[in-house]
Amino acid sequence: MKKSISQNIDIGNFTIVTTFFSLWLAIYFEETFENILAYFLILTFGILHGANDIKLLQKTNKGISTKKGFISTLIYYVLFVVGSGLLFLFIPTLALAAFVLFSGYHFGEQHWVSKIKVPSVFNFMFLSTYGIFILFLIFTAHASDVSLIIEQICGFFIPVDFYMYALMLAGIFTVVFGTISYTSKKMKFNLIKELFFIGVLFIVFNAATLLLAFAIYFILWHSVPSMLDQIRYLYGTVSSTTIRKYMISSFPYWLISVIGMGILLLLFRDNLNTSLAFFFSFLAAITFPHVLVINRLYKP
Repeated sequence: MKKSISQNIDIGNFTIVTTFFSLWLAIYFEETFENILAYFLILTFGILHGANDIKLLQKTNKGISTKKGFISTLIYYVLFVVGSGLLFLFIPTLALAAFVLFSGYHFGEQHWVSKIKVPSVFNFMFLSTYGIFILFLIFTAHASDVSLIIEQICGFFIPVDFYMYALMLAGIFTVVFGTISYTSKKMKFNLIKELFFIGVLFIVFNAATLLLAFAIYFILWHSVPSMLDQIRYLYGTVSSTTIRKYMISSFPYWLISVIGMGILLLLFRDNLNTSLAFFFSFLAAITFPHVLVINRLYKP
């Protein structure tokens, strides 16, 4: 699938309106409420958008549509998630770096895939650096909190200035690869609109808590468009009926993931930084296989 299959559904206005509404919440409500809202969004829409991976794999590969194929695929998928979790336990620095790289590409892919005209290595680099730029836009706005979380995961503290330098570097590479892709007509996009989007995100990220800032982008700018893509791919159209089918098929995997993540949050509820460290580690573990599934979905 070369282009995003939600491109015919105009969700731009919805995303902007809900983002500004989230900004209003961030300004007028206390940090505790922001974090509760963020957890709710991530545990519902965020987890849900990655809970249908097995069904997507069955759609892309008819060979695993049988009962035997389904079971073997499910086992491999679970082992992948467990392996990713163990990576955070034994090699946390490598796991965290991989999470940033995978997530960066994944976010960039979702945002830009509908604008790709001709696949190329420059497009791949542009998608990756753009997503990493967005992540570091969040990290820079909450540098101290991010460093404390990384210290919980990896055991060392990163100076807060690092995030600004990384943001600038990611921004430079994004501009370079974006310019190459655009001028070579491998991508087509509205530069003014994209700069406006980044400006909106910059304001929201700096106004909200770290957790809500991440949730706003993860849910409104990524998960919701991704779910629309998946529903259209699986069922051919987006309607109340196909949305219900998507929810039903996703529910068992979603429930298992939420229970697992909920247990971690309860165990470390008295220490925000520790709970966030385990929260993002768990999120990363289920992100790795999801990124590979969605990448396969978008291939022509």
